[in-house]
Amino acid sequence: MIRKRLTSIDDRSIHRLVIEQLVPFSRLYDTSASVTFSDIRKRLNHNKTFVLAKGLKQPFGFISVIRKSHTLFIDMLAIDAREQGKGWGSDLMKMAEDYGRSERCRTAELFVDESNPKAIGFYASKGYQIKDYLPELSCYKMSKRIAR
Repeated sequence: MIRKRLTSIDDRSIHRLVIEQLVPFSRLYDTSASVTFSDIRKRLNHNKTFVLAKGLKQPFGFISVIRKSHTLFIDMLAIDAREQGKGWGSDLMKMAEDYGRSERCRTAELFVDESNPKAIGFYASKGYQIKDYLPELSCYKMSKRIAR
């Protein structure tokens, strides 16, 4: 089930997912120790975050987004390695895009590390197109029109 983030239940698991699933692809961080629990919690507190969990148990996936004007920015998406390939990422993307539409967003944008071709392919399969490359971040900026 997808539900809104509950800080006391979810944040430790979200931090673990960031360390395991996102940091290895990022050139911005030398080690997982450079991404602290406090840093992730601050980031999540500025965003709207949805988690995948069985009831009120610890989540096995999440998506964190922020609305900026008429753009939904997908900040982070991660699924536990044991749950990947089961359609959970697609479910989270749909939830995020539906949220964006409800907030009158016209487009959705995200950054994806160039070292993560699996993620690039995933987003492309959802209709996202590469719009720019940011060499200082080693990331592609991808976007999609979501307004109906």
